[in-house]
Formats: sequence, C-alpha cells, structure tokens
Amino acid sequence: MSSTIQVDNIKDIGGNTMISSNGSGTFTNSLPAPTSGIAASAIDSGTIATARLGSGTASSSTFLRGDQTYAAAGGITAASQWRLTTNFSGVSSANPIASNWELSDTTGYGSLGSNMTESSGIFTFPSTGYWHIWAVINFYINGQSLYNSCAIMATVNNSSYANATDCYTSINTSGTGYASASGDFIFDVTNTSTHKVRLDTAIQNNGTTVQGSSIDLRTGMTFIRLGDT
Repeated sequence: MSSTIQVDNIKDIGGNTMISSNGSGTFTNSLPAPTSGIAASAIDSGTIATARLGSGTASSSTFLRGDQTYAAAGGITAASQWRLTTNFSGVSSANPIASNWELSDTTGYGSLGSNMTESSGIFTFPSTGYWHIWAVINFYINGQSLYNSCAIMATVNNSSYANATDCYTSINTSGTGYASASGDFIFDVTNTSTHKVRLDTAIQNNGTTVQGSSIDLRTGMTFIRLGDT
C-alpha cells in the first residue's frame, strides 16, 4: 500500500521554516549553508587524497613542502664519471680535450640517475641544479715540463667559456716523471641548453703525454648533482 505526505512547509523545532513549497513544484530551501571545512582534529580515520593537500605531482620521489607544493625529494639524484681512453702528446694546448671520451664502465662502476652527455669535448647536463664537478689530468715526460694545467671551463650562454678552475703541476726530472693536476667547481646550472663545461689543458713542453685509459681513470671528470637550483 502506498501513501502520500503533503505539506507546504517543513519547520524546525523552533518554528523556523526550513523548506517551503508554493504548491506548484517550486521549493525554497532555507537550510543553513554547509560548513566550508572540517577541523583536522575531527579526522580520525581514512586517508585524504594527495591532490587535496597541495599542488604538483605526489609520488614516492616527491615531498610536500611548507608552501603546499610537491617537490622532488632532497639528496643526490645524479652522478656520473667520464674518462679519457687514449694517451695524446705533441700539443702545447687542447681547448678542449675534444675526443676519446667515454663513460666509465669497469671495476664495478655505476652511474646514479641520468648521465651527462658529451660531444666533441663539450659536456651537457641532464637537468638543472647545483652540480659538483671534479677533474683530473695525469701527465708524464722524460725530461722537463714546467707547467701542465687542468682547467675546467664553463659557459652560461653556450658560446663563450671562462675558467672555473685552472690548476697546475710541473715535471722536472732526468728520467721519466709523472704528475697530475686536479680541481673542482660547483656550477649553478639554471639552463641545460646554455650552461655547459669542458676540460682544457696547457702544456709547457709538447713532448709531454696526457694519459688516458679505457680500464681506469687517469684523466677524467666526475659530475654529481647536489640539489635543486
């Protein structure tokens, strides 16, 4: 059996109209507006959708910052090491050392994250950020070479390069002498298209040999991303 309830007003216990009808299908809602939020203390179970907490992409590799945006988690996220594979000599300078580079691949080597890329001695960063760059060049000669440099060169416009480091060593011996020069630099890479580096050397005696190897690092560069720019 069906039944029908017909009213033109619904009132609360205080006599205040909550819903009224004009008898023609038009209703007036006088209920108070719902609250715009719930106190955090009232949430005692369940989960809140990550999109409600902040903007950006929530994932296992991001965290929610104080400004309510998701950002990449801190810590080192990229590291790679490159080496010169072949000796060269007979030059007074190499600006840059332009050939025979390879990503290290022996003795348990492992890269972290995305690798640097290299073309004709120019190194391009896989992402923006603060990057620590370390470079070393090993030299040998039978005799004397009073200056032999290891220079990390950097550009911020993909055109003009300037010294970021310029370190020297010397060899002065009656037999075959060996020496190395090394230096490091922290580079604020704000644009991967314009911010690049290369490795240069200047040699006093062009009979000096710059050492390379395909089995260990004798001349090379290490790149470690420290954090966001």
